[in-house]
Amino acid sequence: MSSEQRSFEELMAYHCAPTLKGVKIANMFHVSRSSFPNALELMEIYNEKLKEKGLAFRILQADQPRITFYLYSYKKLQRVLSQPDIQSFLRLFGYSTHSVSACLDHLEKRMKNSYYPHEIGIFLGYPYEDVLGFIQDKPCCGIGAWKVYDPSKWERTKRLFLLFDRFRDQFVQAVEKGFLIEQLI
Repeated sequence: MSSEQRSFEELMAYHCAPTLKGVKIANMFHVSRSSFPNALELMEIYNEKLKEKGLAFRILQADQPRITFYLYSYKKLQRVLSQPDIQSFLRLFGYSTHSVSACLDHLEKRMKNSYYPHEIGIFLGYPYEDVLGFIQDKPCCGIGAWKVYDPSKWERTKRLFLLFDRFRDQFVQAVEKGFLIEQLI
């Protein structure tokens, strides 16, 4: 395994463990293009390794100095994007919601204009109510992987955040011991 691939596995372990374990729709991480000159090849390698688990990588901002690797569960993202309230919401930002690919293409365009467009939370599996709470600048009741706005959901969501942390720690430790990502999922 090349040092570039090893570094990529370390980043996946740290940033994508919840998605790799199947408890989150998607994760993303950003890298310097110069640190990963073979980014497209890495994406192809890992798409092949992860496709039987229903996971896919996509590079966003491929023409920027800092690129974004986006790991997602196709079926879970498709399910979220097919919800009528999500579709209506995304159409407000110019999304054509007829396919996952069309939505991701538009997200990438939006990321060129606004590094983190507010609707990105939908693509990361954040609850719709929390994405709206953030956009509307409501007071939040807790912060973890995202800001939570409904106090009645804070305790349950806090447990989910702890689960995300536990999976991240497990993956990081395993990769440090020499395990490969595909051995961990």
